[in-house]
Amino acid sequence: MHQGWYLPLIAFVLLAWLERRRRDPAALRYARSDWLLNLAGLAVQGVLVPLAGFFIATRVLAEHLPGLAGVLPLGWFGAFLLNFVVVDFLYYWQHRLFHRVPFLWAMHRCHHASPTVDVWATSRNALAINFLFVYLLLNPLLGFLCDAPDGFFVAAGLTAALDLWRHSRLPVSAGLGRLLVTPWHHHLHHSPEGAGSNYGANLMLWDRCFGTAREASAYPRRYGLNAAPGAWRQFLFPW
Repeated sequence: MHQGWYLPLIAFVLLAWLERRRRDPAALRYARSDWLLNLAGLAVQGVLVPLAGFFIATRVLAEHLPGLAGVLPLGWFGAFLLNFVVVDFLYYWQHRLFHRVPFLWAMHRCHHASPTVDVWATSRNALAINFLFVYLLLNPLLGFLCDAPDGFFVAAGLTAALDLWRHSRLPVSAGLGRLLVTPWHHHLHHSPEGAGSNYGANLMLWDRCFGTAREASAYPRRYGLNAAPGAWRQFLFPW
């Protein structure tokens, strides 16, 4: 597999250990059904989806479109920016659609129904939505087209690691929020008070450009939704 796959693995182990060490009571408010959704999401988004993307890039595209391999002459850093900035921009708009289009919100609602937010809730999602994320739809193709795919996939791994970080409940340096979506920003997005704000993944730039940024300097007290279907319906058939 390309370089970068190990970044989210290291981040998950480290962040889960740090959260457990801090013994934050808010990180422990999970019923059994919530744990099932968290772990099912980790298995799908953390294992199956990356393997599917790797298979698409190395088998499907390589066998059927070999002439397009490496046609984008971006170099390592250009390929890195293509993922970390351009794909991030596309995800910002996709995330807004997840909240605005009822069919998509029905799937994304599973993520927001979590009673708290920590590293374990990162991949909690309805099964079907995992196959709609721009990361699966575009990363295999764009990485295949880049002349330096390692740069592209290092950025993809860093994006996945930052996804885990922004869901964690660890102390935050306020200065990071000038550039990155911090846990404070993203936790506010998960709270009733922060509805309609902070849709970005890596960079706060997009929220600030398009008027959806809300600054935060602490973790919110409330999370989740007032009502949500049962766990297995959320995961398998949320509509």
